[in-house]
Amino acid sequence: MKKNKSDSEWIFWTTITISFVMLIHNGTEPLFLFAYASIPILIVLFYLKKSLFPIVLYLLFVGTVGRITQYYHSTYGSDTLLAVRDFIGYFVHGYNVYKEMTMSTTGLQPFTYLPFSLFWYLPAYGLKMDLRFFEMLVSCFVPVILAFYGKIINRVQILPILAVISLAPFLIDLSADGSNDNSAIFILLLSILSFVYAKKIKSRNVAILSAVILGFAASFKHYVFFYVLFFFMYLIQNKKILPISGGRYIFYTVLTIIIVSGPFILSEPEGFLRSLAFIQLPAGHGTWGWNIWVALRDLLQITITSGQMSGVRIILTLLTFFLLFRYFRINALNKVFIASGLTMLVYFAFSQWTTIAYFTFLLPLFFLSAFKIED
Repeated sequence: MKKNKSDSEWIFWTTITISFVMLIHNGTEPLFLFAYASIPILIVLFYLKKSLFPIVLYLLFVGTVGRITQYYHSTYGSDTLLAVRDFIGYFVHGYNVYKEMTMSTTGLQPFTYLPFSLFWYLPAYGLKMDLRFFEMLVSCFVPVILAFYGKIINRVQILPILAVISLAPFLIDLSADGSNDNSAIFILLLSILSFVYAKKIKSRNVAILSAVILGFAASFKHYVFFYVLFFFMYLIQNKKILPISGGRYIFYTVLTIIIVSGPFILSEPEGFLRSLAFIQLPAGHGTWGWNIWVALRDLLQITITSGQMSGVRIILTLLTFFLLFRYFRINALNKVFIASGLTMLVYFAFSQWTTIAYFTFLLPLFFLSAFKIED
């Protein structure tokens, strides 16, 4: 990773400071007490070796063990993976999941996910593995992918942000709460990592692999659409950044989406539309979470209907997209992250029901926005 002597100390001490704050906020779990007590060792190693490599290993190790520890200290806080498990049961018995319903904490609900989630969790289901455990294992690799991303783009400045991704208490908590957002960002990051690696080594096969993985990501979680939309705009405007053309990359991505999702949607279009409608106007959910409607209700006693909230969200999200499309030239990869992250933030901020798990996906996009890569 690229660095010079003048900024090496700044990066180290910024990373140490952030790590210290995150560890203290993780409480008195023995692992985190050992981790914060070992910080003096990192300081000694840095001044002896003049290397940042030990702190990279430290962040990845503590982040991984912290997530494993959290799994054994927690239980299902979200019913997402429980619902996915039930729908996989329908799937393996030959049913189209968009025709079926399952019970959630708010009552009967349709399959509100996308088809690749069935295939993604199928191996764990077949092995009778707790899907929450599988999700925790996936979450351990998110900081690892980001560290490799920094290595590929040759930016040691990722370390302070890597400390946040590795050690942030809410990210550790969400690694084992039963939500599926860690898998969503893992699959997308894998596509992004493959993309920048394909550019670096000029590999057609890796570029195609990246496109296919992006198709998987887009077939896993609805809000990946925001990223795909701006990323395709980037490819169209920058046609010669890969060993394959931008059009061919888009073709492989769309083909993957069609192969994975097409059979489910075409055989039950009404059920798929019902799923989308349920997401847009979630029955059984009140106004809750990290959104502006909670602030207006609790601070000013202003309440509006679900339909009105949905309408405002649609208008503001479309307005954000239009303004970015009109005035924000997406001529660099980090601008894809900026545009998609900003649009998602508006979407979440004006949703009726906004779980903190969504930010497991959003935060790494902010992370990636900081680093411009020359095409």
